[in-house]
Amino acid sequence: MKTRVLLVVLALVMAISAVASAAGLPKKIEVQLPAKAGGGTDVAGRQLTEWISKNGGTTMTIKNNNDGNGVVAYETIRTAKKDGSKILFFHSTMIIKYATGQYEHSPVDEFKIAAVGLPTEKGGYVLVVPTTSGIKTLDDFIAKAKESELRIGIETGGSSHIMSGMMSKALGITLRFTDAGSDTEKLTGLVGGSIDCALVNANQARQYVEAQKVNALAVFSATSEGARNSVLPDVPSFKEQGYDLVFGTYFYVLLPKEASDETAQAIHDLFASAAIDPEVKEFLEKSGFGMEIAPFDQNDALMRGQQDALVAACQELGLGK
Repeated sequence: MKTRVLLVVLALVMAISAVASAAGLPKKIEVQLPAKAGGGTDVAGRQLTEWISKNGGTTMTIKNNNDGNGVVAYETIRTAKKDGSKILFFHSTMIIKYATGQYEHSPVDEFKIAAVGLPTEKGGYVLVVPTTSGIKTLDDFIAKAKESELRIGIETGGSSHIMSGMMSKALGITLRFTDAGSDTEKLTGLVGGSIDCALVNANQARQYVEAQKVNALAVFSATSEGARNSVLPDVPSFKEQGYDLVFGTYFYVLLPKEASDETAQAIHDLFASAAIDPEVKEFLEKSGFGMEIAPFDQNDALMRGQQDALVAACQELGLGK
């Protein structure tokens, strides 16, 4: 109880500070979000920006824009006015698209970083297969994959693409990569039989697991501790099962490179305030998207570190540009 009261007080203090910081921002801010409405990224972005619109002294409006697999949204922000009237809300997939040559501009060097959202959920994506496959364990999956090539649904150049490559290498199997779109589309494809397996967000997988349409076999851990995902706590991590597979997704709020530090700091403070609001925090954690906004002065080091690591991983998997 005391902890919740302290969080409420801190949120109010942060909100007052954020409103003051937002005084120099445009009254309306367009948020380019390169993902479909209703998906996990969209839900997280809307929860944060709705709080900001109600409490932060500026109105943020989400614009779902996945044209060109996200590149149109990236370029909309890279070439936008420097006043903060347009910003990007997305995650590590943007860096992967750069690392694989699908996007030519360096996210860390050619954008201004306003905020970095670090995951509080220590478990990541989950490997799922249709219940009709008869595969119930990771060992079953490996054995089946060695008997016949399985089709794994990916979003080309996205996080699931890289994780699938990491997984197939670690498990010593060969998988046929099949472009299946977003996590929602992958789950539909699994049930429909167009793919045999996929790595998807645990929150979106949960309803399919509960409906006994898919079996969840293992989860990627977001940190080296090898933790499970709290959304599907009964599913063991890959690391528990002997495979050191770790992949953490960061969320990023980006502006044009020419934007001032003051503008970036003000937007950072708005998102930081939203993220610690007790209701927002609880919602995001239950959805599997719990995050904390890193201090502003850590932005560059965090994003550069992830970009360098993902570029190296893509090159090792033969996916690098």
